Amino acid sequence: MRQLSALLLGATLVTAQSAPGVDANRLPSRYVERATVRWASDAEGGAPFVFADPADPSREVGFEVDLAAAMADDLGVRFERVQTPWENLVQALDRGDCDVAINGLEPTPERRRIARFTRPYYVFMQQLVVREDSAIRALDDCSGLRVGCLGQSVSHTELLRRGGVEPVVYTESARSFLEVENGRNAAVLCDLPIAVAQLKLFPRLRAAGEPFGRDYYAIAVRLDERDLQLALDASVARLWHNGSLERIYRKWSMHNEAQGEIGALSQSGGEHGQVGDAPITDKESRTGSELGLLLAAAAKTIGISCGAFAIAVALGLALALARQFGPRPVRWLVICYVEAFRGTPVLVQLLFLYYGLGQWEALQMPAWLAGVIGLGLNYAAYESEVYRGAISAIPRGQTEAASALGLSGAETLRFVVLPQALRLSLPASTNDFVALFKDSAVVMVISVVELGKQYQMLASATGRFVPLGLLTCALYLAMSVPLAWLARRLERSLDGDKA
Repeated sequence: MRQLSALLLGATLVTAQSAPGVDANRLPSRYVERATVRWASDAEGGAPFVFADPADPSREVGFEVDLAAAMADDLGVRFERVQTPWENLVQALDRGDCDVAINGLEPTPERRRIARFTRPYYVFMQQLVVREDSAIRALDDCSGLRVGCLGQSVSHTELLRRGGVEPVVYTESARSFLEVENGRNAAVLCDLPIAVAQLKLFPRLRAAGEPFGRDYYAIAVRLDERDLQLALDASVARLWHNGSLERIYRKWSMHNEAQGEIGALSQSGGEHGQVGDAPITDKESRTGSELGLLLAAAAKTIGISCGAFAIAVALGLALALARQFGPRPVRWLVICYVEAFRGTPVLVQLLFLYYGLGQWEALQMPAWLAGVIGLGLNYAAYESEVYRGAISAIPRGQTEAASALGLSGAETLRFVVLPQALRLSLPASTNDFVALFKDSAVVMVISVVELGKQYQMLASATGRFVPLGLLTCALYLAMSVPLAWLARRLERSLDGDKA
């Protein structure tokens, strides 16, 4: 962390001459003519950056909303916000979805390989937050415990660097704080501005220990837009010197003595967006590390999928039998279950199961278990219809023959109907199992880092969407194709006519 901060500070203090024909104090003519600069941010991240005004949800507020407005006035153009997921902000720049990204972005070495950063506009530290009744006083006290953080943030990097804790990744701050309040996680590590804003909403939580570390927020622009970066640099400097930045920070309870560094940095001048980048890691070792992370996530995907499908098969068969042979009230209950789970999104079901029911301590469960149960309950509704259709497809003559041979109803079901129904349902069940492997990616919404989420984090951090995407697809195929092959083998073994 200290090395990164020193690297960023050193990069900022480098003075470079502007390119010929570039006026560092003026916005490039293409933006002046358009009179608009599109700035990307993610309102889902919440306070204090960009969020809906509680008094008027149609209005967006936040310290970066005020910062963008101040820069718009300074540069004489309109700043138009573009909603973009935080983890994809830098990639949105490269695609041309926006012109700049202003959303608490730290100019890490990975990001500076694919984007250019302005001089910092805010200095921040890390803050640990725990429950009011927790004995934790510092991050060192969290050994072996679950600690929440925002994915791909400095907090996430710090937890991985230290080791000894279980990082739990979230896409929004409020949810990570809620998990501490509910007792699922021992603590949350976040940027100090986030802690200050969220602690107002979670009175049962408190800051643990003093803030530590030094990092910076900066504005990201495309690599080939050095002239835009220089113009934004000059704007940040002017806003600092005329007191606008300090007024904004005081308004949002973000001002502290560390912000004195912004003045020194603003006076340094020059281009620092690409100066001092850390050397690119050896490609072979980096690829090996990424493969290891994807394989570990794939193992988690297999575990969740197999566990969920075991529940789906057992419960689905029970539901099918209850609907086929149960009394009328039971049949109606089964119909209600099937329609409820088929008629609502599995994502909503997972959020309700994990966060909704998790508000009661007795109903709390680990995220992976909630994923297994949620997917299992959802797919049980589909499997029940598969099995019901297969049971209904068995000719009535089969049961009549079994009865003539003296078999009871239960024996007929066990030895005659179900074996044949299993063979008939196998292709459809196999298809559902393959679909479940892919749908398991939805458990990322409850902070489970399975294969899909791991790919998203790695690709967003490195910009290597294509090679990592191909590798991820290959892993999904490696899991699903053998399953289909085994199902065909089982189907042939159950086919008595071909034995």
